[in-house]
Amino acid sequence: MSAGAGGGVGGGNVSGGWGRDVSGSSVSGGWGSGVSRDGPSRWGSAVVGYAGLARPQELVGAMSLEEVFTPAERVRSAGGRTLQHWAGRLAAKRAVLRLLGVPPTAERLGQVEVLPEPTPVCRGDAACLTGHPPAVRLTGRLAGLGGSGSIRVSLSHTAQRALAVALRTARLPEDAAHPLEDAAHPLEDAAHPLEDKVQPLEDAARSPENEEDR
Repeated sequence: MSAGAGGGVGGGNVSGGWGRDVSGSSVSGGWGSGVSRDGPSRWGSAVVGYAGLARPQELVGAMSLEEVFTPAERVRSAGGRTLQHWAGRLAAKRAVLRLLGVPPTAERLGQVEVLPEPTPVCRGDAACLTGHPPAVRLTGRLAGLGGSGSIRVSLSHTAQRALAVALRTARLPEDAAHPLEDAAHPLEDAAHPLEDKVQPLEDAARSPENEEDR
């Protein structure tokens, strides 16, 4: 499966012009929308290979897990999960940084938090082991780079690689409040003629004359 522009997976090299990767895993990725690699784009992708690796530390090489993964992410990935879940989360972080046009340093990776998103069916936190879509939260210096929209990520795995694609989303015109919804409906503002006639009939039914007849 292609990961977009930037070449294939290979040899610890990070494709896309950021130089040599310091981790032991194989990484590749790309940018979308024809935007320069030096600036933000509309999508970014990353592939992290974990074939032959045994420990999460091998995915990040000289970087520490504490730098790259937030405490909540470490709880989530360490909770009986296999190495592919660490690789998937790392791929998601790298894809987001490619989307933002930011080099994947340990500090920047740690400022991209990828955790399960609560859903209407399950409001569980990061420890919930049921299926949840991944949600992205930017912190630190990256907090202001998300723009007015939101960033969504999609993850996939093979036996040897984890693939992530990050997309920058924006509100569609139809998501905005409809002008007819903002203005009061004229029929709702005006008293309905039938409703005006009901009350006099109810009052007449309760008149003393009717009470005496009963």
